[in-house]
Amino acid sequence: MRRHPWMPLYTDDLIASTSDMSCEELGAYIRLLCHIWSRGPIPIDETVICRIAACKKSVWRRISARFDSCTRDDGTPGLSHRRLEAERMKRQVLADERAEAGRRGAAARWNGKANGKRMANRCHATTTTTNRESNVVSTTRAREDAPAPEGAGLPRLAVNETDDATERNRAFIRQARSRRA
Repeated sequence: MRRHPWMPLYTDDLIASTSDMSCEELGAYIRLLCHIWSRGPIPIDETVICRIAACKKSVWRRISARFDSCTRDDGTPGLSHRRLEAERMKRQVLADERAEAGRRGAAARWNGKANGKRMANRCHATTTTTNRESNVVSTTRAREDAPAPEGAGLPRLAVNETDDATERNRAFIRQARSRRA
């Protein structure tokens, strides 16, 4: 049985069901619930239970009726809590459903189909995009084959193609550099 790192806590139900407990009894009760949630049923041994609950045997005896007998994973008798086990089963069913949905989704993707339709294979796409305003040509295969330029990842202007905007930008850069010098 898989364990879950957190457990649901219904505060209204907890307050209503423990209103007759002292602070010490409530603390021991909550410690035992947390231990059962994370590690499973506790062994039927007052010394062990009191150590887990951090309480005296007299406190344990006052709250012991709230726990039910059960069989632990190793086959020995133990104590658990009925509501806690019901919540654990709900969480387990939900986790199993989500895991199965994830497996189905992964299988659909790896088979190349999602929702019954063939998926696009992006790994081997060859696309060419031309930006008319800046004459930047970007081809997927050309980018993969070309060595990384300075400022890698930025599109490059075609070497032979320049336009008025490019010349104006270069002139502006030359002028700004000459002012600094």
